[in-house]
Amino acid sequence: MNKSINEFAGIPVVILCGGKGVLLDDQQTVRLNKGLVNIKGKPLFWWVMLHYALHGASDFILAAGVQYEQFSQFLKNSEATQEIEDRFCYELKIGKNICRVRIVVTAPDDTTAARLLACQSFLKQKQQFALTYSDTLSDVDLTEEIRLHKRQNLVATMVATKLPVRFRILGIRTGETLVRAFASRPVIEAANINGGYYIFSHRIWEAGFGLSDQLALENQPLDLLAAAGQLNSFAHNGGWQTCDAERDITELSRLASYLETAAQASD
Repeated sequence: MNKSINEFAGIPVVILCGGKGVLLDDQQTVRLNKGLVNIKGKPLFWWVMLHYALHGASDFILAAGVQYEQFSQFLKNSEATQEIEDRFCYELKIGKNICRVRIVVTAPDDTTAARLLACQSFLKQKQQFALTYSDTLSDVDLTEEIRLHKRQNLVATMVATKLPVRFRILGIRTGETLVRAFASRPVIEAANINGGYYIFSHRIWEAGFGLSDQLALENQPLDLLAAAGQLNSFAHNGGWQTCDAERDITELSRLASYLETAAQASD
């Protein structure tokens, strides 16, 4: 996974961590922020940072909301961590990189665009920045994504992946109700979906691309980018998993193990 040229040098990574959380099982009574879900002994957002750090990233901004104190507490308690500048900015080792991690506190009900706008003061001087979510892990080649973004020179690049089909397909003929058979495995090609790993150029702040506190980043801004021919895609056909239910923990743990092995190999 180590690359001879660090494409992430000087490029900050925004991680959206402000969601209202998830109930993973019947015993849980309080929703847990997905970024805080325990995966192999560490919160999910830490594995997201490790993924980027393995590709050379060292500057992280966590746009936190619900349970933001727990993000801060984890960082404060991490080994080799020191607070710098203020109580919401930390320096710690992630993989083999010494990284700066800043928490930007946003309102619990903020949209994803509002959370990004709250980080603007730390990004506006940057030509490019990456953005992703704290509830998703994958083995996407982030270095190749950013290389594609730089070659194409568009405003935005996003990972396109395929959501795994969980269920067997029913064999029902058109116009009938009789189930004639089951497919032993999915027999349809899943459509591409938004994989949630973005690279944006500084032009994303232009008014024409519709960033607004009232709108989700995934809606109007991406629609406007696509309509303007300024949204590129990077195909990923490997592992990819969001945290939506208890059943997702197995695949998230597998991806975390992959990242852990890659980190050990890079030492």
